[in-house]
Amino acid sequence: MAKTTKTTAAKTTKAAAAKTTKAAPKKAASKAKSNGKATSPEVAAEKLAKSCQEAAAKFEKMDDSKYTEIKEKLDWCVGSYNYDKKADGLKEFGTKAVDLLKEAKKDKPRQVSQKLIDDLEKSLASL
Repeated sequence: MAKTTKTTAAKTTKAAAAKTTKAAPKKAASKAKSNGKATSPEVAAEKLAKSCQEAAAKFEKMDDSKYTEIKEKLDWCVGSYNYDKKADGLKEFGTKAVDLLKEAKKDKPRQVSQKLIDDLEKSLASL
């Protein structure tokens, strides 16, 4: 009877050890995501959508008729992205927005922040 108890205890110990080793990689993977090291395309697209919204708000605030079209396109692309989660339009018009923001910054440096331009370029590059 002593042999059966030892083998049962050994099996239980092995099973418990196997469960703990399997759980460890899952925790490590979740930590990598929370640290921001592993970014998925969805997260990058969300950041691009947010940057495009901020750019559209800046164009609205600048209140110049030459920025009306790009502002409307950005608004439309953000709405489209929220509907179908495809960032093609955001990439296209985000790139055009960067160019226009850089041009506006040359003319009126205090009106457009460098952070807005950098954030938009960074989110375009990550996608």
